[in-house]
Amino acid sequence: MLDPKVIISGARSTVSFKPKWMVRELVAYGEPEAAVTLMQLDSEAVAAIGVTLCSARQPHARRRHICGAVVELIEGGARPLRRKRRVYPERRR
Repeated sequence: MLDPKVIISGARSTVSFKPKWMVRELVAYGEPEAAVTLMQLDSEAVAAIGVTLCSARQPHARRRHICGAVVELIEGGARPLRRKRRVYPERRR
């Protein structure tokens, strides 16, 4: 995992998001392990994800970009998400 303190130091701006809103998106993109890890991150690590998005010139980050930044922080390097399109589980009735 990348060090959040290193990422945040010297940052001028950040993208903010609520981690619990991104769990469903990570699962839909095929990243359930990242979804579990995201909920265990502290606020400093979540802020580092927002800084990563700004440095990647994604000021108006979409869900896909946020999911990619989460995976990058957790795994220590960027890689494509497992799915290009989201696949949501069927809703229970």
